[in-house]
Amino acid sequence: MTNTTFPSTERAADGGDQEQQEREQQHAVNVLLAEAAEAGRQAAGWVREVAARQPKQGHRVVLERAADAVERACGREAVPGGGGVLTEELAYDLAADVVTGSCTAAGLPVLSAGERVALVAVCAVAAAMPTAVGGDGDPEREVPVLVATMDAAVAVGRAAR
Repeated sequence: MTNTTFPSTERAADGGDQEQQEREQQHAVNVLLAEAAEAGRQAAGWVREVAARQPKQGHRVVLERAADAVERACGREAVPGGGGVLTEELAYDLAADVVTGSCTAAGLPVLSAGERVALVAVCAVAAAMPTAVGGDGDPEREVPVLVATMDAAVAVGRAAR
């Protein structure tokens, strides 16, 4: 007996394989998005800790806004097909001048040198996340590096206190 495969059966099998590959790829992207969101939540938590210990309200507000921006940029702003562009508000809140705090508060925020470096790194990584996920980048290559960098920056920031 000969094994005969009909053309319609071959197309169905190929279509099934393609659908399975698409489901697997979507699952992989979902895992990356979850990892990015979790890294953002963890980093935002650290920034909120730094904000909470600031003696001046203006500096607390700037750091709290940065924490919210980190969480948004790594979470709901980092969506596939989202264009990878930060809103002007998020870009402003993630700018490196977060380490100088509020211009209306006297002095600078109470931060060690290591915390300043870690804060800038966290903000820069958060700003890059939407591009890695929703821009022209390669999420499977870029997101794990950004997540690892953000995690390392938070660890350095916590250790630098």
